[in-house]
Amino acid sequence: GKVDFSGICKLPKYGCRFQVVPAENSRWNPHSWMLRMRQVAIDLNTDYLIYLEPDVQIRRRHIEHPAHDAGGIYDNFNAAMHEETRMYLEWRGRERNPCFKLLWPHFGLAGGSYFRKEAILD
Repeated sequence: GKVDFSGICKLPKYGCRFQVVPAENSRWNPHSWMLRMRQVAIDLNTDYLIYLEPDVQIRRRHIEHPAHDAGGIYDNFNAAMHEETRMYLEWRGRERNPCFKLLWPHFGLAGGSYFRKEAILD
């Protein structure tokens, strides 16, 4: 987007990070997005990150500890990932956990999603 939220993030009350980057279609080339997430995970040194987008409304603090490495929306309105992509993700996941299985064939990791720091850095 074109809105600069950096002033809000400078307030001690929020302690957030905001970065303006050139527009891109990260669904098809997520490399720069993943690099930014990795850097934030290192800088913040917290257990989980919550990815926010301008259309996400925060109503309260989370009340449950996440059960998975990542979680998001059930975006069954978008096309599913290609079979080759799902196979690749499961192959990489099994390098860490031999029983890894992709539970959702869609992207689902949009604004409001959470990510475990260890999974981002792995």
